Amino acid sequence: MASLLAGIGTFAVDTLIVYILALRVSGTLVSFWFAWVPRLLQIWTIVRPGDWYMQHLELMTIVPALMAGYIDVGRIVPAFLGGLIKERRTNSAAMLAWMIPTSVLIYKMLQYRSPTSVLAGNSMSAFRYFFDIQRTMPTFAQLLAGDPVRLAQQLTVTAPFYAGIAYSLGALFHRYGILTKLFIFERLEENIPD
Repeated sequence: MASLLAGIGTFAVDTLIVYILALRVSGTLVSFWFAWVPRLLQIWTIVRPGDWYMQHLELMTIVPALMAGYIDVGRIVPAFLGGLIKERRTNSAAMLAWMIPTSVLIYKMLQYRSPTSVLAGNSMSAFRYFFDIQRTMPTFAQLLAGDPVRLAQQLTVTAPFYAGIAYSLGALFHRYGILTKLFIFERLEENIPD
C-alpha cells in the first residue's frame, strides 16, 4: 500500500512539474532573456517578448522540460518540502508524466467545434487549432489581430502536452544513459600482437 501511495505521489509531483514548466518556467526564461541579454550584448530588437515566445513556443517548452526530466527535478522538489525521495528512478512515474497532458489535449480536441459563422472566417481542424501555433500575441491596440481564446488553449493545453512528452523523454534518456553514450567516448584498447 505504501509503494502504491508513493507511486501516485511521485506521478502527481511529476505531472505538477510538467505543468509548472509549461505554464511558468518557459515564459519566465523568455522574460529573463529579454530583460538581460540584449542589454549585456548591446543588441536591440523590435520583436516583442510575447511574440518571440509564441514564435518559439515549441522550443521554449520542450528544452527546459527535457532537461528537467533528465536531471530529475522531481527528486529535488520534495527535498524542499520535507524529505528526499530516494531511488526515484526505479519507478516509471517520470516516464508517465505525458499521460495527463495528452489526455487533456485529446479531450479538448474531441470537444472542439469549428466556428460555422460567416463572420468567423475559414473553419479549421482541431489539429490545426491546437498545433498551428499563433505567432503573435494580441494587444489592446489590436485585439482582433489574433484569437485570444485559441492562444489561451495553445498555452494551457498544447504547451503542457509538449512539456509532458519532453519530460518523459528526458527521464527515459536518463534511465538508459543516452546522453552518456552519445557524448562520452572511451578508448578501446586494441590488442596488438607483439
